[in-house]
Amino acid sequence: MNNAILRFGKTCVSMLVSGGLLAGGLFAAPNNNIVTVTLPHAVTVGSTTLPVGEYTVSSVNIGNTRDLFVIRGESGSTLATLHAQRVLLSNQSDKTQVVLSKDGDNWNFDKLVIQGDGVSYLFAK
Repeated sequence: MNNAILRFGKTCVSMLVSGGLLAGGLFAAPNNNIVTVTLPHAVTVGSTTLPVGEYTVSSVNIGNTRDLFVIRGESGSTLATLHAQRVLLSNQSDKTQVVLSKDGDNWNFDKLVIQGDGVSYLFAK
């Protein structure tokens, strides 16, 4: 009897953990916005400096107004993350572009605009 109760308890705990992982995966599921960008300058992202080269930027929706963007290198490994504020545009953009800004000697991600989307993303400094 004790063993049956213990097995039942372990089964319930496993189902709760599995359900939590599944819900977390669905909550953080990336959307279809994947942009390839070639950086003409070394760009600073937090404490990481990305050298000149090609990267992919993809978004992970974490709420209604805040988005998290993941930057991956050619190997597919995550190199940096950026928080962004979603801003509605008055018109849909006719091209996808990443806008960089220069602060002293450092280049930073400033904004991402996606073709055909009615929003832009302003990256937190």
